[in-house]
Amino acid sequence: MIPRKVSIVLINYNSHQFTYDCVDSIVEKTATADQNGVDYEIIIVDNNSSSQDYESLKPIVDPTRHNGLRIKLIRSRINLGFSGGNMLGVQFTDPQADYYYFLNNDCVLRTDVCNQLTAFMDATPDAGLCGAQMFAGDGSRQVTFGYLPTLGSKILGHGFVRMINPSLYPNVRQIYTGPVQVPFVMGSTLFLRATAFNQLGGFDIAHFLYVEEEDLAKRLLLQGFTCYLVPQAEYVHFTGQSTIRNYDVEKEYYISLFHYFRKYHSWPERILFRAYYFIKNGRKFRRDPIYGRLAWFIGRGSPMRESLRYRQSIGL
Repeated sequence: MIPRKVSIVLINYNSHQFTYDCVDSIVEKTATADQNGVDYEIIIVDNNSSSQDYESLKPIVDPTRHNGLRIKLIRSRINLGFSGGNMLGVQFTDPQADYYYFLNNDCVLRTDVCNQLTAFMDATPDAGLCGAQMFAGDGSRQVTFGYLPTLGSKILGHGFVRMINPSLYPNVRQIYTGPVQVPFVMGSTLFLRATAFNQLGGFDIAHFLYVEEEDLAKRLLLQGFTCYLVPQAEYVHFTGQSTIRNYDVEKEYYISLFHYFRKYHSWPERILFRAYYFIKNGRKFRRDPIYGRLAWFIGRGSPMRESLRYRQSIGL
């Protein structure tokens, strides 16, 4: 039997030690083709890290480190964000790959995730995307999937819409013992059927840092594919190691969110979404002035021209 090919794409941004730990966990946990497992490769995209961090990362491609494992390191001269960085990595994957595995570099695998998710996808033809169960660094189980944003869920609350339609809104905090269909899985681990992903044209690179997973799941759904959580597969996510929270980063979330709304919702719905998020942030401005600034930004329409992607110059 010809083994399935899995192309694993990691993005490094000033966090080379996490990348080393992530790769080590992949090698440790993944059964290879000669062990009746998958035939996998790893592509690492350095998203314009500092020169020091990039130089520290270079030895990872040494074939003697991991018994000849194929690791490619690509250096981008500009920070392409999550979607753009992963799309750059895709261009260096094996064209014959059966599956793509987009894995945050600040993750480590607890189980043989690649083979577990490959087996699930092989047995589930309608699945375009699936994800493993996430744990925090302290070992606690984490919420691993979410709901696509709708006016009903925002205005009425997730508890109410889940009561009306539990199949569409499965409980995010329930402990599942078997695969469950979900609206979308968190972007720290996205395992995709290559044919479905290629058919879509990959990630929408207009999303720089956020909402990529919601957009991807929505586009797959429109093409007739579904998304699943496979809880038997497990990984640890050391959350947010490459992203520093500040006003500009918070703005980036709303830039991506309202790009999503412009793609999938009518203009009256977008007006209501804007009012909802304006009020939601404005009510909290006394707690922290950043919320008042975010409310004003949302009121102005969350213009994409203010994205961090446009504040860069091309590096060496």
